[in-house]
Amino acid sequence: MKNATTTEAERAEFRASLRDFLAKSSPESRVRAVIDSGTGLDESTWKGLATDLGVAGLLIPEEYGGQGMGMAEMAVALEEAARALAFVPLLASSVLSTLAIQLSGDQEAFKKYLPGLADGSEIMAFAGLDGAGTVTVARDETFWGIYGTKTAVLNAGIASRFLVVASTPDGTGLFVVEAGAGGVVVNHQDALDLTRPTALVTFEGTEGTRIGGDFTDALKSLQSFGRIATSAELLGMSERLMEISVEYAKTREQFGKPIGAFQAIKHRCSEMFAHVESMRAAVGSAALVDPEDTAALHEQALVVKAYCARFAPWIAEATIQVHGGIGFTWEHVAHLYLRRVKTDEVLFGNALACRDELQQMLGLTA
Repeated sequence: MKNATTTEAERAEFRASLRDFLAKSSPESRVRAVIDSGTGLDESTWKGLATDLGVAGLLIPEEYGGQGMGMAEMAVALEEAARALAFVPLLASSVLSTLAIQLSGDQEAFKKYLPGLADGSEIMAFAGLDGAGTVTVARDETFWGIYGTKTAVLNAGIASRFLVVASTPDGTGLFVVEAGAGGVVVNHQDALDLTRPTALVTFEGTEGTRIGGDFTDALKSLQSFGRIATSAELLGMSERLMEISVEYAKTREQFGKPIGAFQAIKHRCSEMFAHVESMRAAVGSAALVDPEDTAALHEQALVVKAYCARFAPWIAEATIQVHGGIGFTWEHVAHLYLRRVKTDEVLFGNALACRDELQQMLGLTA
């Protein structure tokens, strides 16, 4: 899975274009309107990102209609979409589903599914964050039958197909399931994150199409990419929360002077800046790892997620504290960020889980 990469200057230009577009298409008022609508998707923003800016196909080779880029470029897109709380299936469809198909190594699946993912005309949901787990398959004479449930499936309500990780008699398998197939039951879940709906998906003997062979090693790599992706989102949100906090500290006055002049607030904001810059360095390093160097990929993914999952929640909570009473209100945007941050914190393992796995990988356990 070799990808072309851009220069730092080109990524900066790409970031500027994304930020300008999202500032116009996904302001807070738009995010709240989509939450209230219950549609689960900001169609105009998704169309602009996928079609006009080519974001949906960043990780897809050019021969299948994509941009042929790597995680360094996708990390920029994830950061910017997260800082705007954009209501788009970037993580579920353009990262997890797109990479899962490519990691399967199934060339026929590449031809069939990647072009639709590349232009954003198809949205897939990846039902495999919990590994093989509760879903199994049984092969009869005509098709693979899938049984079981997957919980917290991101963007399941707007997906046309599911990519399902399931246990098979010969190991872990990856299956494509049509969202409208018989035996598929999608139940909306009341998720903490209001900007990324999830669902409990049940498969009752549903017909699935297997792509590739044993998916065990590929799933491990996909989890590493997921850690880098969610870390990029945590970075984007943390940076925006820091900006909101600093601006408020400059303008809110107490006892005749801005609250930012008080040592406690000044130190809190400076700590935010230090953590954001450290997160930026960690995400940048992990996103540039050669995807074929699986040992380095797994190690860097654990390092970056352990750090970002530790300090992004701290920044979100500190933002509320800097804002005082107003920070706790429904009307202030801080709680929307806190909800997404807390969700990303646990996806693919929280800080403690990542540190424990990293210790085992490095042989540092007692």
